[in-house]
Amino acid sequence: MSINRRTLIKFMGIAAASASTTVAFSSNASSAAPVSTRKLFEEVKLGTLILKNRLIRSATSQYRATVDGDPTEDLMRVHRELAQGGVSLIITGLTYIMKDDQYGQAGTGLYDDSQIDLYQKVVKNAHDNGAKIAVQLAMVGPQSDYRIDHRVVYGASKVPHPIYGTVPNKVMTKDDIKFAIQSFIDAALRAKKAGFDAIELHFAHNYLVSQFLFPYYNDRTDEYGGPIENRARFAFEILEAVRGAVGADYPIIAKVHGRDYLGSQAGGNTQDENLFVIKGLVKRGITALDISGGNKVRGMGEFHPELQDEKDQSYFADDAKYISEHVDVPMMVTGGNRSPHLMEKILAEVSNIEAFGFGRTMLSEPNLANNWKQDPNHKPRCLSCNWCIANYGTQKSQCVLNVSRAYIPAGH
Repeated sequence: MSINRRTLIKFMGIAAASASTTVAFSSNASSAAPVSTRKLFEEVKLGTLILKNRLIRSATSQYRATVDGDPTEDLMRVHRELAQGGVSLIITGLTYIMKDDQYGQAGTGLYDDSQIDLYQKVVKNAHDNGAKIAVQLAMVGPQSDYRIDHRVVYGASKVPHPIYGTVPNKVMTKDDIKFAIQSFIDAALRAKKAGFDAIELHFAHNYLVSQFLFPYYNDRTDEYGGPIENRARFAFEILEAVRGAVGADYPIIAKVHGRDYLGSQAGGNTQDENLFVIKGLVKRGITALDISGGNKVRGMGEFHPELQDEKDQSYFADDAKYISEHVDVPMMVTGGNRSPHLMEKILAEVSNIEAFGFGRTMLSEPNLANNWKQDPNHKPRCLSCNWCIANYGTQKSQCVLNVSRAYIPAGH
């Protein structure tokens, strides 16, 4: 590729920040604000999942697994610091469900029954230190350049990935889709047996299921391509199958886009199409939604930089507010959450928003929840510089401010 990958990934966040958006949650102190009876530090329920507060560590791949995708003591150390730091729920980094779909040398996988015992230790580690834990299950497809000449790269269509340049070497047949759905079922059952408090299905950020939703990646002519009713079929079938396998009460979260900021003319979805997907997930028994957004086509990423001002923060809350006007389902909002004052204002204005997700901030400051509990005016240590994103996947995930603690290449 002619563009350095690190530079491009960092650019994605910068482009996203410059995208035109409507900010509904003004931080202007002079404006009239609803009086909130809901606080960040109080118990909240997402279906049968009871959390001690509204602060969630959103899925952030740590690249601290073995080459076979097994969790390590180093990964559990990260979870332990987060749990002791006061977060209510840890959502693991992306966890691949097929060995052939491995996205990186040190990424986590849950593709074999032999791994259940290992993940039981992961769950116990979080519980013993005061947090609940969910596992994020996903298919990666071409959103990785890891060993692409030596593994199956599944795709909705034979479209090169705009960042990695990876071209699927296996356009999914209906049998492949059935196998993928069964793989989600198997991984979900392993997660439940391991004791995870919930699972999160990753239907966002241009990973494989998300690519089925995007016209940019999906030029199929069968019942999985064309109109949104067809493009959403894969996601709907996954949820239906997983829900049937784990039971009606087991918490299932879906990570989805409120908007992709691409536009239908450029291969994205309209807001109504995204809403169609969300309504379909609610109809099929999703417990909660994790609202994110962006795309990898025009650099409108989910990691906005320069977030020191409240007016630039919690940038997907507007999309969640719009969704809440059409569906009644608990939501968490992930992306740019930096101010307890602003988050509690959002809680006052949107009843369906129940929690907030944190990635970069807790990568930098795992005890952020405790710091806010002690001082709501505490300023997060994270500078939103996106150094962690620019180096994502090339080493263990870390903040540049913590680099002396863990500057070790991934897989070592």
